[in-house]
Parts: sequence; C-alpha cells; structure tokens
Amino acid sequence: MRTWERGTGITLACGTGASAVCVAGSLAQRTDRSILAHLPGGDLELAWEMSGRVLMTGRGGPADEARGLSAYVAAAAMGHAEASFNLANCLYAGVGCLPDRLAAKALYLRSRTLGCALRPHQEVRVQRRELKAIRALAQRFADPSRLIFLIQERQQELALMQAVASQQPQPRTTRAGQAKAWLLAAGVMVAVAGTLGQYLKRTSRDAGPTTLTF
Repeated sequence: MRTWERGTGITLACGTGASAVCVAGSLAQRTDRSILAHLPGGDLELAWEMSGRVLMTGRGGPADEARGLSAYVAAAAMGHAEASFNLANCLYAGVGCLPDRLAAKALYLRSRTLGCALRPHQEVRVQRRELKAIRALAQRFADPSRLIFLIQERQQELALMQAVASQQPQPRTTRAGQAKAWLLAAGVMVAVAGTLGQYLKRTSRDAGPTTLTF
C-alpha cells in the first residue's frame, strides 16, 4: 500500500489508510479480516474486529520516542483531545520522557474535558491529596501558550531531582563538597517549590472525593 498526501507526496506509512484497506478488503471478500500491509516504511499487522475496531501493530522504522513525545506535546497544545490522552500515557509510563504521573493525571482530566472517549489500559486513580495539584495543573494545561513550557519545566525539575538522588554519599566529605551539596539541594528546593509546594499545605475538608477513576 502506498499513500499520497497533498503537499507531502508519497509518505512512508499511513495507519488510517492501512485500516481502510483492511476493512475494504474484507468487505470486498478479497482478504480476511486480518491482513499484513506492506508500506514503504515497513509492514503493519491489522485486524478488523467484530466490534468494528481495527487494531494495528508494527513499526516502520527505529522507534524515536522523544520525537513522538514532541509531536504529542505540540498537538495537545493545539487542543487535540486524543493527543492530550496519548501525551498523558507517555508521561504516566515514562515513554520518551521521565515519568510524571501528576502531570499525566492532569492531562487525562484535560483530555476528558476536551471530549476524548479513550480510557487508559490500566486503572488510574487520583488520590485525595493529589486533587488540588491535578486540578491546578489541568487549568494551566488549558492555556495553549503555556502547555509546552510547563511540560519542559517539569521534566527539567524531575531530571534535577533524579540527578541529586543518584549521587552517592562519600565516606569523607570536604567542606567544599558539603557546600556544593547544600547549594545543589537548595537549587532543587527552589526549582520544585512552585510545582510540589501544594503537598506542604494541609488538605481542606472540601477537597473533593477520595478518588477519581479515569
């Protein structure tokens, strides 16, 4: 199968087109409900289920998770519901990024607000102590001009925290080393104060239900 797109020409792959070929071939009784589609960028395995869904697996080339994450971030910033959901999946599992489950839960909430009907494969619960932070993040993610910056900022904070946590203590530490460690720790506290400061506050009684299930 080959797909030509206006303004682009022949593309390496097209999941939508391959799904259409799978359904059309079955309806025309020229193929089974499961096919192997050969595309310029690689092969795709497709199956048209009795429920009407078309399932597709396969990679047309080497995986580039970071690039895929960037595409989801850009589309989510434009208000795309499914892209917001897929971005949440990436952040929750740490695909192409450091795991950020707080931001992931906020984006699940955001995608539902945008009308996305998809649901995570595994049950995702929001604890009562997380509600305030997640609601605040979801509101901030609603601003298209800030979503990309917020995701990058949180990833930088997580990377800094990970770097500090990975440092092994030395048996003998010089004064200079102690001062450097204190400065680094202070930098981490300043960096994450705006993001995680809500956990230092006492939860109000009207914070909402104990859990929310996506």
